[in-house]
Amino acid sequence: MKVAELIEKRRRNWQELEALCTSMEMRRKKKMGARAISRFAALYRAACADLALADSYQLPPNIVEYLHQLVGRAHNQLYRSRSIDWTGLVYTLFVTTPRHIFADRCVQLCFFLFFGFFILSWVLGANPSFYPGFAEEMVGREQLEAMVEMHRNSVGNTGVSPSGATFYVQHNTSIGLQCFALGITVVGGIGTLMYNATALGSMFGHMSSPSVPDDVRDNFFEFVMAHGPFELTAIVLAAGAGLRLGMALISPRHYKSELQPGEDPQPDENMLSKSRLLAFDRIDSLKIAAWRSLPIMGASATMFCLAAMIEAWISPSALPIAVKIIVMIFCSFLLMIYFIVLGFPRGGESATR
Repeated sequence: MKVAELIEKRRRNWQELEALCTSMEMRRKKKMGARAISRFAALYRAACADLALADSYQLPPNIVEYLHQLVGRAHNQLYRSRSIDWTGLVYTLFVTTPRHIFADRCVQLCFFLFFGFFILSWVLGANPSFYPGFAEEMVGREQLEAMVEMHRNSVGNTGVSPSGATFYVQHNTSIGLQCFALGITVVGGIGTLMYNATALGSMFGHMSSPSVPDDVRDNFFEFVMAHGPFELTAIVLAAGAGLRLGMALISPRHYKSELQPGEDPQPDENMLSKSRLLAFDRIDSLKIAAWRSLPIMGASATMFCLAAMIEAWISPSALPIAVKIIVMIFCSFLLMIYFIVLGFPRGGESATR
């Protein structure tokens, strides 16, 4: 008898909660008012307690099932995901991110290191009189011969290749992840970046040398010109993001100024040793650097994927070389607009260190 009375008494609250769930499903929460939402929260908590009691006292299965459904329905309304802030997303992608990347000192360093070694290796590989056997020492004779053979018929004999796109995405991103992961060691990241720059430059130089037949040379540059801008830039960004993490561990005080007020408690020097204080600084600086690296890696991953799509579907196709030149120019133009025009700091802005 007491159980029946309790169920009948609580049933009115369940029905009220069910009506509020229906109301919230049909319109936005903002239009319901604070009082209705507060009442909804109180009824939800009470229904959770009723469900726990129903399970404990082994009430009729139909009541337990009803409460399970009601609590789940109310939970979905209370904790449902917010709508996407498209305005904030667009602002982050096209205003905040390019400015952070443009002003990032680690990205700048990786840019000059990569393209400096790339161009130098290209020149040495293309002119054996400067350094005889340079490309063979950097890459290996077998790999150079395999590349020459591969590009004898690399253009015009294949069409759209989804499997090729998947392979190129995996291959390209593996290079970027390697540069990023080793960047935290600083020396390893810079060494990996310089190795990739030297290897790629040596290959380009060898394919430009007089020892390579003209048709193979033409096929090679027709193949790489369309996807090259995105792929090379993505490598630089991945290395820059990893290097930022490494620099945060080496120079933690450098990031202290970027903490928000209230986030930098000052421990008592008498209670904490100097080594523990330094560890505290390194953890904070690594968190800040990781947050700063997110947009850089996002841009790198996007460009790796775009390069893979072009490499699989446009580079080996039978499209006229003029079309591939236009694609290369267009990709370079997009990179210049995004990283230089949108990224150039406006008046009164400070550069990201």
